[in-house]
Amino acid sequence: MSPWLGLPMLLVLALILFILWGAMAIAWDATHPPRKGFAWALATQRPCSPESLHWKSQQTTLPGLDGVPCPAWRIEGGGTESAPMLLMVHGWGRSRWDSLARLPMLLACVREAWLPDLPAHGEHVGRRSWVGVREPQAIEAMLQRMHERDPTRKIVVMGHSLGAGVALRGAARAAAHGLPIAGVIMLSPYRDLRSPIPARLALRALPVHPFAPLALFFLRAIGCMDAPLEHDASTIDLPTLIVACQEDCISPAIDATVIADAMPHATLLLLPGDRHDHPGAADVGRFTAYLQAFLNGFSQTS
Repeated sequence: MSPWLGLPMLLVLALILFILWGAMAIAWDATHPPRKGFAWALATQRPCSPESLHWKSQQTTLPGLDGVPCPAWRIEGGGTESAPMLLMVHGWGRSRWDSLARLPMLLACVREAWLPDLPAHGEHVGRRSWVGVREPQAIEAMLQRMHERDPTRKIVVMGHSLGAGVALRGAARAAAHGLPIAGVIMLSPYRDLRSPIPARLALRALPVHPFAPLALFFLRAIGCMDAPLEHDASTIDLPTLIVACQEDCISPAIDATVIADAMPHATLLLLPGDRHDHPGAADVGRFTAYLQAFLNGFSQTS
């Protein structure tokens, strides 16, 4: 073979291997999220524990996957006797410390709040995430545990980003088995991984193509790519509040609109701004009012 022909072939082979390596690295990153626990909360000036906010709480666990429990806080709320319990589900790469920072505006509306670390997040000992595919099973088991603790009390499930879809699917599974799921709150939801993975690459000034499509192919091959959320949402008959930012590139507002349009009992709140991690930051008053009204509505019904 001519050396003039061999060199281009070697370069093409090197390029193919580089693309495959890059896509596999993205898929690995998706299933092995960063750990953001106490040190992260301290470094980012978030609340480091319920006690730092002068709340009564208990360090506990909730059911997870494959027999591995999820570390959790159970925090006493200030709601009325008829107020619901709240399960808060964090997003990808976050933890119950992220949920804790969202709780102050909600605690007065609930009887108690449960904040778990999802598998492979926070202080959970698991090493891999299923990126939303198997996690709804854990949410259903968590809701069952909460129901056993207080069988007469309604439960609201709230999730952010990846946790929004996990919360909705887990709540639907629990409701189908007769648990008293009152409603769902979804913050910054996306339809499937085709929204956040390319967006996160772009935000880090990394090339999207051909890496993202190939990474999604790998995730699908290992069972970590779920169907678009609206496919399930269309069959879920639960009161649902969906909150999205109009300029959020990770969870585009169009994703929230498609999900809301597919649901029989969904309310969509579109807010200004691009803060994926803090969807109410640009209009705190309106954001807080909608969430509190949604939760208080379940306290007024028997």
